[in-house]
Amino acid sequence: LFRSLRGQAKPAMSNTEKKLASLGLSSEVDAEEPPKANKPQAAEAAAAAKGPAKDKEREEEEEDSDDDGAAGAPAVQLGSNIKEFVMTTIPKSQQQPVQCYIKRVRTGLQKLWPYYVLYSQDPDKFLLSGRRRKKNKQSTYLISTDEKDLSRKSDNYTGKVKSNFVGTMFTMYDSGGNPTRLQDGQEVRTELGIVQYDRNVLGTNGPRKMQVFLPPTDKRGQREVMQPTRIEDCMASRAGKDNTFIKLMNKTPRWNESLGAFCLNFQGRVTVASVKNFQLVDERDQDRIVLQFGKCDDDTFTMDYSYPLCALQAFAICLTSFDHKLACE
Repeated sequence: LFRSLRGQAKPAMSNTEKKLASLGLSSEVDAEEPPKANKPQAAEAAAAAKGPAKDKEREEEEEDSDDDGAAGAPAVQLGSNIKEFVMTTIPKSQQQPVQCYIKRVRTGLQKLWPYYVLYSQDPDKFLLSGRRRKKNKQSTYLISTDEKDLSRKSDNYTGKVKSNFVGTMFTMYDSGGNPTRLQDGQEVRTELGIVQYDRNVLGTNGPRKMQVFLPPTDKRGQREVMQPTRIEDCMASRAGKDNTFIKLMNKTPRWNESLGAFCLNFQGRVTVASVKNFQLVDERDQDRIVLQFGKCDDDTFTMDYSYPLCALQAFAICLTSFDHKLACE
């Protein structure tokens, strides 16, 4: 049998196979993947083969993981109560960011005054919508838990983000009322954070520089409730002076000579270059991306966020990127 096999001529190699061989690569592929149903069985068999000593180690590891889970808050789940979900801060123990996308609607009558719709990606579910108010001198975006009902008097009204006159600072609020114009039974609005853009005095081209200040959180991840009634107590007046605020800053893009543009690594989540694209990192941990936002096509943008943000805060920050800023362009 051995002699008969030696006498057989080898089949001629194709050009593709020759090229792969010269690069040290194999042209062989697996005929089929192993059935997924067998994986749990194989894992069980391997665990049984390890004996009682390994079982004891596994029980100890499970106890340790239970202790860790008790110390941290559970992962935020998207249920039927959307308003509760969008106001809940992502737990610090949740490693994976919440992946979402934003659709810009500017067809027909909405061409001059588009509105923006936020969806979670998995599952694909509507979360929030936002639209700029038409008659305001300062940019004000109303945010709602209904895709079409964006009235401030509606029960779906969830919050807003409002700029100063030149568009360099934005303040995020919940659905409460202005302390100087409260109606019967209405609570004072809660500040959820501020967004600051650096002035572009020289008019040079380049990425926008921004920083975000958020209310501090306790060990359980609960935001401090900030309901100022005086201007000097507002976050805008205290930013840079109050060390208890959580400070986020945009990750500085690097200039790519071959592309002739500033670039950031969005891990494949962003495909179109735009001045609106950004990544925010914690000032104390600049390797961890807290929020990233970027363009995928003309009217689709991705938004991925994690601790210490909630969906409403993340969406409000992204809405400020859509706004035209007189002093920043």
